[in-house]
Amino acid sequence: MSDRKADIESFYELMGELEERVGGKRKLSECHRNMGWPARGVYFFFEDGETRADAGTDLRVVRVGTHAVTARSKSQLWHRLYEHKQDGGRSVFRDHVNRALKQRSGESWASGNHNHSRCISTYIGNMPFLCIRVDGQGSHNQRKFIESNAIALLSNWRRDSIDPPSDAWLGRKARKVEISNSGLWNIQHTKSKHKHEFLGVLDDYIAQTEEIVDPSTDWDQPACLNPMESNP
Repeated sequence: MSDRKADIESFYELMGELEERVGGKRKLSECHRNMGWPARGVYFFFEDGETRADAGTDLRVVRVGTHAVTARSKSQLWHRLYEHKQDGGRSVFRDHVNRALKQRSGESWASGNHNHSRCISTYIGNMPFLCIRVDGQGSHNQRKFIESNAIALLSNWRRDSIDPPSDAWLGRKARKVEISNSGLWNIQHTKSKHKHEFLGVLDDYIAQTEEIVDPSTDWDQPACLNPMESNP
């Protein structure tokens, strides 16, 4: 077993621990801002139908991302996830999916009654994902460290293919060869080599991540518009 393969197994063991800690994977289409998201963190997207080669029905990670990678950045985790969920023109992830969907569907996407942005949102919104809390002073460096090394570890770019994408994976239609060759919806760090010690850092931050709490079913109702009952 190669060192990379052993580290990939360790990585997915940590993903299993994370999933248990936070109460399971979520889908963006079902998420809201009032769910107790960490202020800052790193996220891991999976994809239905994209299973690991030797792990039964276990899903493989198809994208790793973060935000606020400079000390001055005020960006928060939910804001970044929301940019992937909705068309705001600031998500490179959406752009990759956009181009791949157009390539796969040919000219049909350009018909006048076709809402292509909705297709992108639906595709990404259906992806299960996990995230970890990586906050505090100097944490921007830790977020970059975890993101870059997770991508480098999982990428199959010009190396032995471990947990390769399925033949039907949309990323095979991506415009960027880094996506189709790496098996990830990422460009940066796909050609790098990972550092084994990042797994220990990832483990530490998983231990600091709390469960995501579902909001009450009426969290977005205009309760303040309802007249208050008068006191007897």
